[in-house]
Amino acid sequence: MRRTILLCTIICLLLLLGFYTPRAVWGPRVDALELRPRDLTQTLVVNGRVLAPRLVQIGAQQTGVVTRRLVKEGDTVQEGQLLLELESAETRAGLDQALAGLSLVREVEQPMTRSNLAQAESTLKLAAWLHERNESLVKEGILPQSQLEDSRKAVDIARAALISSQAQSRSSSFGSSLKLAEANVALAKAKLAQTRIYSPAKGVVLTRSVETGDQVQPGKQLFTLALNEPLQLLIQPDEKNLSQLQKGQVAQASADAFPERHFPARVCYVAPGVDATRGTVDVKLEIPTIPDFLRPDMTVSVEIRYGQSKNALALPLQALRDSSRPYVLVLRAGRAVKVPVKLGQRGEREVEINEGLRSGDIVILSPTTREGDRCRPRLKASP
Repeated sequence: MRRTILLCTIICLLLLLGFYTPRAVWGPRVDALELRPRDLTQTLVVNGRVLAPRLVQIGAQQTGVVTRRLVKEGDTVQEGQLLLELESAETRAGLDQALAGLSLVREVEQPMTRSNLAQAESTLKLAAWLHERNESLVKEGILPQSQLEDSRKAVDIARAALISSQAQSRSSSFGSSLKLAEANVALAKAKLAQTRIYSPAKGVVLTRSVETGDQVQPGKQLFTLALNEPLQLLIQPDEKNLSQLQKGQVAQASADAFPERHFPARVCYVAPGVDATRGTVDVKLEIPTIPDFLRPDMTVSVEIRYGQSKNALALPLQALRDSSRPYVLVLRAGRAVKVPVKLGQRGEREVEINEGLRSGDIVILSPTTREGDRCRPRLKASP
């Protein structure tokens, strides 16, 4: 019995010695990664949303009663398509009155002024001829001097009448009378045009707030039109990523409602400024082929590819220590050795190492390991 107990005790001591001796001599096992060259693609993953098409609010420019409403919600309309008509009898009468005024100027006033001008010219010629004749007769002593003075006054009066007729003719033909009549016609036509409301562009009617018989006021919203524009994606990454973004970069996107259905996108706009409140920058992406399930304002996840390196060495971000003077711990001769590194492209989860490390180095990932510690690697698979 004593021999059995002694044997069990010896076995337990040997087991304890076998368990603790390597840990005491070689140190604990820690997470580590063996560096191997590989092709590295840097991506930026940001949440965003689907941009809705631009909306246009359509209203009336004058007060009136609706006589016809030609579209409803959901209708697709073309640019220049008639949407609504207002009562136009009064404005049509105003246009007829303006056209009549213009006709009066052109057909009555203008011919009359031309006739008055011709008569004034004829009167001046006759008065001038009589005055010349009287001058000859006075010289011959046939007529007294007083008749010559009378004929001179007649010439002056006829000349003044001609000048007045000329001014009246210019006013009627090319001046205020004609311009005023034409302006009245243009104003009446504009008012008549405002009784018919057209679509400013191609799109879809989202809302309407008017029926036949309603009286509308200027500025009142009658229709909301969603323009027929392709859907885009809007993301707002942190401003620290601004240097990595540029037009033309390719991306992969997916809607949160359909996470398994990915579709391509491309950066088409990077805002020139930064939102000071949020510290973000607006980035828009166009969608070459819009999926049928995509809807305005959907939440999406976008992965933008902004860098690629061949045969690069990369580490998880957790391996870096001291962001101002980055270094890593490398396992050499059973101890953690501090090695300064120079960084390359930086992604969301890993960073490229340009200088300081070589293929085959064992980099310690465990955050509790310190420089000089003895340890044994527990290798993890490369990302």
